[in-house]
Amino acid sequence: MAKMTKHERVMAAFKHQETDRVPLYDLMINDDCIEYFTGVYPPYGEEGAKVQAQAVDRMFDMARGVGVAPRQPPADFTDDPVLLEWARYGSLTYRSNPIKSYEEAIKWVKEQIQALSKWRENFDAKRAAQNTKLHFEKLYSWMEEDHVICCLRQSGVGLDDIRGRIGIEFFSYLCADDPGLVSEYLELFTEQEEAYIHAIADPEISPFALTFGDIAMKAKLLHSPEWLRQEFFPRLKRFNDAYHEHGILCLFHSDGYLMEVMDDLIETGIDGINPIETVAGMDVGEVYRLYGDKIFLTGGIDMSQLLSHGTTDQVREVCRKAIAEAPTGYFMGSTTEIDNSSKLENVLAMIEVSWGHHPEGAKPDIMDQIRRRKEKTFKK
Repeated sequence: MAKMTKHERVMAAFKHQETDRVPLYDLMINDDCIEYFTGVYPPYGEEGAKVQAQAVDRMFDMARGVGVAPRQPPADFTDDPVLLEWARYGSLTYRSNPIKSYEEAIKWVKEQIQALSKWRENFDAKRAAQNTKLHFEKLYSWMEEDHVICCLRQSGVGLDDIRGRIGIEFFSYLCADDPGLVSEYLELFTEQEEAYIHAIADPEISPFALTFGDIAMKAKLLHSPEWLRQEFFPRLKRFNDAYHEHGILCLFHSDGYLMEVMDDLIETGIDGINPIETVAGMDVGEVYRLYGDKIFLTGGIDMSQLLSHGTTDQVREVCRKAIAEAPTGYFMGSTTEIDNSSKLENVLAMIEVSWGHHPEGAKPDIMDQIRRRKEKTFKK
């Protein structure tokens, strides 16, 4: 088969058609990878965003989180160089939650509902569309002509926001004590996001968007199927319907074991699933066998153990197995993100399986440059 462009490869995979090679999809926030593919250790600010985007462009066919710059952790965060490295992209939650009591949690939710109730007064559809267009014009100007396909937007119903802010314990109490309050928050959040979708959706900018909600963990769901069917899935469907109205496909993201509600997710209209978290019990082959004719798949290469602690041979073996078990409609990538815990040589091994050859760095001595930089950073 003749070599495809990235756009051709991605669109063919969306349609479950044969591709010249398995396409790659990921969220990449790994300094070693950025330095390897650009020759630059990413600084803070716009220049950091630019080199991250350029590295992603040289690594993948499709991606989310493109143009993300590292950020400086608080001065009093830690002296541990490993934790400092991981925190450059927010991989760690290094700010303590100010909400310490159930009463404070309820107060915060009510304040957010009051603020969200005014979203129509503050929403400007034309400005949202223009800002999105300008953002992607800048992003694509940093890239090559045959550039990576970037995620248009990441749309959540508010579940991750409220649960993350007040904590899952207080959130669970609130769902039991005052389910209407939770539902009101999620509804207002969803209404606002729907408006953004209709304002900015443009397949000429990007053919896909991410709809998300972390609803599972290892081996089980975080919430009951009944609660999800009442509060989460109907709102997720509204996002999928809104994007589809504009000709944009929806990749749904949730970590954890999702098999118990995969049929529900399919019914909401998702077009793809991410990240197929293998250590949580998900399996690329099983998902493909049961749902491969309905959705495209992304991920499946473990980042928590394999990419961070495995060998290159182990990575290659797992990658080849995933491709064999999902021969069409599969984007190979990590099980959530390639962060600074992932070993460069393992990421390169994954790319090598897709490309059929080892990816070259920005310059011949780039590995030595990275090694010297890390030795200086992590010296005792």
